[in-house]
Amino acid sequence: MAKFDSLYLKIEYNVKAALAKMDDLQSENKALRAERDRLVKENESLHEQARDVEDKLKILSVTKTILNNEDNKKTRKQINDWVREIDNCIALLKNK
Repeated sequence: MAKFDSLYLKIEYNVKAALAKMDDLQSENKALRAERDRLVKENESLHEQARDVEDKLKILSVTKTILNNEDNKKTRKQINDWVREIDNCIALLKNK
């Protein structure tokens, strides 16, 4: 009977230790999930910022190309053509 009691106490101790370990792991898992969610949001924000910077870089590149263009008359004509086309589009939209 002493052997059974000893075995029972050992099993009870192991079960309590396993439950305590499970609680610790669940707490750690919850903290890691929260950290993951924060990092995912931060990653999305950084990707958005990178896209914004890429767009600004493209605009600067186009602007630099236009400003450095030796044929300013041609560039001005092209810009004027674009402005006229935009004005025409606005006029068509107003008529609808």
